[in-house]
Amino acid sequence: MTARFMSDTPYAGTEQEMQRIPGFHSRGTGMAVSRFRYSAKDCDCRLCAYKSRKRKCEKAGGCICLRERLVAGCVPFEELLEKLTAEVTVSPFVSRVTRLSAQPHPCFFLAGHRERFEPLWERHIRTAEEDAMCAALYLLSADRFLWGKAISAIEPDIIHFQKIHIHGVDLNGYVLFHTAKDLYQGTKHISLSELVDPELVGDMTFELIITAFLIRRYGCGVLSAERSKRC
Repeated sequence: MTARFMSDTPYAGTEQEMQRIPGFHSRGTGMAVSRFRYSAKDCDCRLCAYKSRKRKCEKAGGCICLRERLVAGCVPFEELLEKLTAEVTVSPFVSRVTRLSAQPHPCFFLAGHRERFEPLWERHIRTAEEDAMCAALYLLSADRFLWGKAISAIEPDIIHFQKIHIHGVDLNGYVLFHTAKDLYQGTKHISLSELVDPELVGDMTFELIITAFLIRRYGCGVLSAERSKRC
């Protein structure tokens, strides 16, 4: 136990600071990382107090355990799309999401996308903005040419967008880059009206962006939702 000699004096705070180990954070500070993994049994909706007899969630705002169910593999991708269209009630957006969701692709449907994304994501450092990092990496790695421009600006805990020069990318790459930047930094380079315009944003690019929206909102567990079943 550290001895305190100035506890009842005006210098108590100074003494405490001087006795701290440089670079060491005391207990109760910093970010706590849980190693617990939710299972399907933990997320059985039949045990939820907010579920009705028809298994419909009666909690305002929807399921309060959505992230936990994602981790457990209990949330199918179509459920996330349903929540998205319920929240964004702009008719052209809802129509386009509904049309594309009728024949959805896997999250990694472009050649080489998974191979570009996963090695870098596995080396990332967990931060408070982990979901934003995952969403941005997902979009940047979708286009091979754009990825070549971006990879040198990506570190395990940060993306330096100001160092990414996108000269030469096509329209889809341009949209992917600026949407990734918007999701990561909270900027607004791409508007909703531009996203729903099929002449500006092709169907495949739109699908990628919708997946990135869901990652930013609900976490990287979205990437496994396509293989999930309802619990």
